[in-house]
Amino acid sequence: MSGGAPSRSRRSRAGAEIGHALLAACLAAATAAIPLLHEPSFYFRDDAQSYFLPGFLEIARLIRSGEWPFLTPRLFQGGAFLAEYQYGVFNPVCLALYRVLDGFERLDRAAAFYAVFHIGLLGAGTYALGRSIGTGRPFAVLGGLAGATCLGLIAWGAVSWVPGLVSAAWLAWAAAFLIWAGRDSRLVPPAALAVFLVVASGWPFADAALLAGLAAGVAAGAFAGADRRAGLRAVLAAGLGFALAAPAWMPLAAAIGSSARLAESFDPHQWQTPLPTLVAIGAPVFPQAWISFGGLSLVVSPPMQYVGWWIPVAMLHGAWPRLRGPAGTGAALLLAAILVLGLLAAAPGVSQLRWPFRFLPYFQIGCAVLGAWFLGQPGHVWSARRTSALILGTGVLAGLPLIDAIGVNLLLLLPVVLVVLIVLRHGGPRTRMGLIAIGVSHIAIFAALTKVFPGNSQFPDWRPPMERAAYRGEPGPRQGDTALLLFERALFRRLDIRDAPAGLYLAFPQGNTALYTGNAAIAGYSPMRGLGFGALCMDYIGGSCLDAAERWTRPDPVTGASTLDLARVTRVTAQAGARAEAFAAVAGPGWTHRSVESGILFERMLPGLPGTLSRLPEGSEIRTAAEDVREARYGLAGSGGRIVWARAWYPGYEAVWNGQPLTVEIVNAILPSVVIPAGSGDLVLRYRPRGLGLGLALAALALAAIAATAFWRSWPRRTTRRTP
Repeated sequence: MSGGAPSRSRRSRAGAEIGHALLAACLAAATAAIPLLHEPSFYFRDDAQSYFLPGFLEIARLIRSGEWPFLTPRLFQGGAFLAEYQYGVFNPVCLALYRVLDGFERLDRAAAFYAVFHIGLLGAGTYALGRSIGTGRPFAVLGGLAGATCLGLIAWGAVSWVPGLVSAAWLAWAAAFLIWAGRDSRLVPPAALAVFLVVASGWPFADAALLAGLAAGVAAGAFAGADRRAGLRAVLAAGLGFALAAPAWMPLAAAIGSSARLAESFDPHQWQTPLPTLVAIGAPVFPQAWISFGGLSLVVSPPMQYVGWWIPVAMLHGAWPRLRGPAGTGAALLLAAILVLGLLAAAPGVSQLRWPFRFLPYFQIGCAVLGAWFLGQPGHVWSARRTSALILGTGVLAGLPLIDAIGVNLLLLLPVVLVVLIVLRHGGPRTRMGLIAIGVSHIAIFAALTKVFPGNSQFPDWRPPMERAAYRGEPGPRQGDTALLLFERALFRRLDIRDAPAGLYLAFPQGNTALYTGNAAIAGYSPMRGLGFGALCMDYIGGSCLDAAERWTRPDPVTGASTLDLARVTRVTAQAGARAEAFAAVAGPGWTHRSVESGILFERMLPGLPGTLSRLPEGSEIRTAAEDVREARYGLAGSGGRIVWARAWYPGYEAVWNGQPLTVEIVNAILPSVVIPAGSGDLVLRYRPRGLGLGLALAALALAAIAATAFWRSWPRRTTRRTP
């Protein structure tokens, strides 16, 4: 009986924790779903439309067909999914969700499901982070709700830069488990797995934020005289997590040197967070001068600085001396971490970590957790006069750069003052009624702000067809043949793009949206754009310059053939005007043409070769041929010579002739090629992402270390009794 009572008590506590975590998740997800009531495509803008969701659905197709989703031959630019990193190919939760997304017929609903799921996951993780620093359960739920719905993350990560949201969701869990692992070595393995999920989710800023926050926390702990072993355990867990995720990031590290990313990466000031923005977390609208995509401008929409009106109020009334006591150790470490993350958000961007405002949501989530901790401290009492003055004063001061914003702030914050007075009348913010009132007011302001600002003004307002069936219209090129788009980026950046007809998106599937058609496309969207695409005058989203047609039809000095022929391009859609005229001038015989929305479609037939082969040595005979996504096998005979494939070269292609390795060359700027000797033999071309092998080996060592750590902790200790 006595042994069962503690066990029941532990189960009861575990049940209470799970219940409150689910409550935080459900509140965050339900709040995030509110904008969908008036804007069904709220979570489907910009990169989510043109980059991420098409890739997610293509990964689902590859998995369904039994392929490892490391590569798709359907995209020449951006088809190396693993080396792109942002697709989260090694995150098992992401892969499972991609299969779920594949069941949606409407694209906007698939994007909304994916975003709302991760906002709920972030709500539960932020609750866990609050609990890890000693926040009471109801207050941690409030912190989870506010942290998961901070508008900086919603307006950028949830609607466009999707891995930013996914990684943030796991980062909250990783931070909580790292704090717990510092106290209990038994939690090192789950902390390492949580870090793995962050790194495998594909957002470099989350990886950097994790390392910076950990370093700040460990340094603060050492300065305060905390147990040194706690910091070492947290560092061990983080190191094991990064090593376990090595197959996700090492192919990126190996591929980046062969891309145009390095040359385009340094931008020290654009989207650098102004310092006042860091303390504006309680102001619904806070106009601030930013160096944005269009240069120096007053950015009002979206309200990316807002987290919760109650957070600065809680901090103003907080018992700061409690941070120096044993009960405040976790909160003090978190404070050190979020201060460093705030400085990173306000610092100039460096190298790959340009646009430093991407660190801002981590600072904001940390403030929500810390504010909830202060709110839950014993004796936390709000002054009605000071609180009302702070709320209304913040609303007025925040609107001074743009007078219209004062009216919006007062419209939103005057009811909040009423809420505060009700809370104080019923016992203060630490009562159940007080917490419910604060939570409801937070949800109401979120709903109001997303209604007033239904879109991020920094993104184009594309309105493509949402039904997937719309992209599966007329038959496309044969398997192995490809399509080329020739358009200027301004085609999708004009002011009236919201009213553009659906036919524009079907004729010019910009970015990766060509994947919806099931056809192979030259155009694509890739932050890891290959150097050869620059030589062919194509930018990172598939747009092109005026002389692209001439470059694609120019004979190559190595092969003597044009890239247009060797890439097996049988369909060219050229924007009406100069681009269509330029292609017509150099196309040559055999092409037909017809008008499409905003352009001309040129088509032709090419002699058929098996798979993606585009050139064989003269007189060669193909005896056998078999191709899948990552490997092609042929039985050949002839006098030898150069073979070229109509697929894009990426780091990791290798070839073997009768068991002997061949050098894979890049010809015509983007295509893989080999030279085979005379005679009969078997040729194999395969793609093994560079860095993957070493990454898998490192992950195997990390997994063994994690297992050993877990086993060692569970091994029963032997005690030796002394005989009297």
